[in-house]
Amino acid sequence: MISKESIINVVFCSDGNYIEYLATSLASVYHNNLANNIHFHVFSYDVSESQLDKLRAQPGNISVYKIENADLASYDSQSSLAHINKSTYIRLLVPRLLPESVARFVYLDVDTLCFSSLSALNAINIDHHICAVVTDNSKDINRKNSQRIGMTTDAYFNAGFLYINRRAWLDHEVERKTQDILRDRKGQLKYLDQDALNIVLEKNVVYIDKKWNLLYTLLNDEQQQNFIYRAETMPIIMHFTGGRKPWYQEHQGVGQHLYLFYRNFTAWRDTPLRSYRERMRATDYRVYARKALQKGHLVEALKNYAAYLNKKLKK
Repeated sequence: MISKESIINVVFCSDGNYIEYLATSLASVYHNNLANNIHFHVFSYDVSESQLDKLRAQPGNISVYKIENADLASYDSQSSLAHINKSTYIRLLVPRLLPESVARFVYLDVDTLCFSSLSALNAINIDHHICAVVTDNSKDINRKNSQRIGMTTDAYFNAGFLYINRRAWLDHEVERKTQDILRDRKGQLKYLDQDALNIVLEKNVVYIDKKWNLLYTLLNDEQQQNFIYRAETMPIIMHFTGGRKPWYQEHQGVGQHLYLFYRNFTAWRDTPLRSYRERMRATDYRVYARKALQKGHLVEALKNYAAYLNKKLKK
């Protein structure tokens, strides 16, 4: 008989727009944890049954939970960040909705890929903490973020990975307190529930190694292309933060190659990649101009730089 302690519970949340990305992230966890007993808990909002059936067909122990619109009605879906939508708030509800048998679980954003076993989680003690988390950025930026939202410490975490002590979360009333902050400080929090969670969980989290939630946007161009080739730079979880996701046609490179590899294990393997062009910001055109120039593609670089200048001037 399998003990409850030997099960590693992994939670994903998504709406219909992101379910194929969830499926890819889930596949990466599954195929790097064949020796572990992983139970996937997928919380879905506005996802069709046909899409959910595709997900259920993937290998692995997958439980699907449907979130009703009323459960998210209290959350404001408007954000200045185009890649964030209302489904991000589902993670706040998860501890309340999971089966009682789940004592601890890992929450992962759908824009993550797993490259190693999660078994080392068993060595992370969160008995006296609500979560184990990973710092969001450099010390200087974390200090600025914590000061921006009025924290008393300089610590600030990225909420795309959370290793949660479920009972401690419920006892601390994290969901209600986060809702209160989002309501009372509406329009003031740049990173929405991530900011609110940092406020609510301050001094109740333990910080762990960045390999558990390595932010892709913190890597320079060389690191983004070569992290996969060296054991010392290989994360357990790579988090593709920011708007330029590997599932867009234009976001070429090793990150996209790895994303496509794991997507091959899903029912979306033959779905064409979407274009990022409609979402392009001035900074995006500048990045693509630089990358094209580095490859010696002068015409493409000039086109992207011209688009960058055009966007910048319109501001």
